[in-house]
Amino acid sequence: MNQSPAVPTLLREINERRILDVLRQHGQLHAAEIARHVGLSKPTTAALLRGLIEVGLVVEEVPGATDSKRARAVYSPVADAGVSLGIDFGAKFLRAALADLNGKIRAEVSIEIGELNLRTLLKALNKAVDQVLDESGFAHDDIASIVVGTPGVVDRKSGKIAIAGTIGDLDGIKLGEVISKEYGVTPIIENDINLIALAEMEGGVGSGVSDFAVLSVGSGLGSGLVLNGKLHRGHKGAAGEVFYVPFGDPFDNHHSSTDPATAGLIEIAESLAKKFPKSEISKPYTPAKIFAGAREGDALGRAVVDVEAERIALYIASISAVVDVELVILAGGIGRNGDLLIAPVKKILTSLIPFPPRIESTSLGDSAVLAGALRMATRNTQELIFRDRSSAIEVLESL
Repeated sequence: MNQSPAVPTLLREINERRILDVLRQHGQLHAAEIARHVGLSKPTTAALLRGLIEVGLVVEEVPGATDSKRARAVYSPVADAGVSLGIDFGAKFLRAALADLNGKIRAEVSIEIGELNLRTLLKALNKAVDQVLDESGFAHDDIASIVVGTPGVVDRKSGKIAIAGTIGDLDGIKLGEVISKEYGVTPIIENDINLIALAEMEGGVGSGVSDFAVLSVGSGLGSGLVLNGKLHRGHKGAAGEVFYVPFGDPFDNHHSSTDPATAGLIEIAESLAKKFPKSEISKPYTPAKIFAGAREGDALGRAVVDVEAERIALYIASISAVVDVELVILAGGIGRNGDLLIAPVKKILTSLIPFPPRIESTSLGDSAVLAGALRMATRNTQELIFRDRSSAIEVLESL
């Protein structure tokens, strides 16, 4: 019979989670160090560690006799009990990554997408998943959780995607059902900008900020909201769809006079080009050319950036006027040019609203969506594995 100190089931579960969280944060620790971190007695900590070891959630390493630095055993969280798959359906690239139970990325790939149709996307997805599994040494059966970042509004009840914008072929598709048939795991489908917001909240510029927004400006335009420390999706999952704020002509579905995304930026350049005949920015105009020219002092590039900053400021002002966020993080291929955009955006905001938010650029780069997907998937995998094995701990303690 197990003679370990009696611990009520709920309290035991809470303390097991705390031990796992501490080990995942700090890595290898002695039992006494774990006890100090979680605030438990050494006997209780030792009993809980034994249970976690028996069900394969913690591993104990006993040092050799010649190891002068470690006279005591150390404990580590098991990493390979289940893996998580994160997927980012982008307009130009499909990105996928695999993380172990402790959140460590084991493999990451990026596949360039040609035609933006469902068949091409699924083909790229299969290729990407095969590559990350091959590189990491895991198998399909090891995947416990999948989180997919996609443009558009995701209906949390039906799973259908709407107004997917740059990937219009996803409109009306129940992407979760499609991926479930491919891999035998029911995925979580999430708006891509919401995943950036999640990644920023847990490991980026938004860490420690209870109210902030991510404004992603790239091939499309979208926003993710964190309010009171939680991701805010809204009634239909459409919170943050700022492209539909009716600036200019409210019935212009293309918002051609206010669009800061790639198409709008190019239109700005084309409309201003005649005023700057000496510009060295050549056609066809692209965001990369325009921002590179602006950094080099090109007059056309500078003029385009000024108009772009005004358009971005209008959307930030709209967000701030409604939810009064402390911080707005610029993301996306255009938004990441903070060295050129932040100063003029701030200046314009001070004339538009009484309490302008702080403006920062994302620190997460091209993998921001993927980072959020992996964080969400890893948390889900940790919960699934813990639930499965925690019940085993309870059985062991009853013997």
